[in-house]
Amino acid sequence: MSLPGQFRSAARAGGVIFLLLLFAFTAWAFLKPAYSRDALLAGFIRFGDLRAAGVREDELPEIAEGIAGFLRGDSVSPQVEVTRYGAKQEVFSQRELDHLPDVKHMTDWGRLLWWFGLGVLTLLAVIAIRAMIVRDVALPSLLGKSLLGAATVFLAFMAGIAIWAASDFTGLFYQMHLWLFTNDLWQMNPAEHMMIQLMPEAFFRDYALSSLKRMAWLLLAFPIAAGLLSASHRRAR
Repeated sequence: MSLPGQFRSAARAGGVIFLLLLFAFTAWAFLKPAYSRDALLAGFIRFGDLRAAGVREDELPEIAEGIAGFLRGDSVSPQVEVTRYGAKQEVFSQRELDHLPDVKHMTDWGRLLWWFGLGVLTLLAVIAIRAMIVRDVALPSLLGKSLLGAATVFLAFMAGIAIWAASDFTGLFYQMHLWLFTNDLWQMNPAEHMMIQLMPEAFFRDYALSSLKRMAWLLLAFPIAAGLLSASHRRAR
């Protein structure tokens, strides 16, 4: 059996791994809808200012697919042509075209984190199966303590973000852009840029709320941790 000091070190390492896993799945929960034409389209219809953008609703699917297809890597450019202000023309300005590769870089990282999370989860499953086979009584306690610690830190962090968003979403929205982008291309003029006309702040507020709902399953970390700790206590008797 592991010595107490070794157990604590292993528990801390396990906690870090679980925490990275939780954040990996969180990143994907927030970024995955950007790959979906239908998800973007629903937001455009609900929050977009079509009068300012100068487009009809039946033009929006093509615009949504232009962005989503580019972020997925299906097209080399998000640029599309639609009827705008009564004339056939390109949708995005050069500033918007320069900004979208920065967005793609961010979503590519999100997808990489998702695969990292799946890899870690697979590794943990293999370790757990091996422990069951060799009847390692220490592992359930180790995993339980690690997961409980990571889930507690994760929940505290997300609660802080949620409180910030509820009290000052505009401030959080601005600060997130400063953290995520190394230039000011994301700052656009709602009088001329299609992206901000179709995706105003209300679009992103709803997007964030929907993402939080999609990641609610991560709260299962608490009952799983409790189950592991309970199992370890039963075996210790």
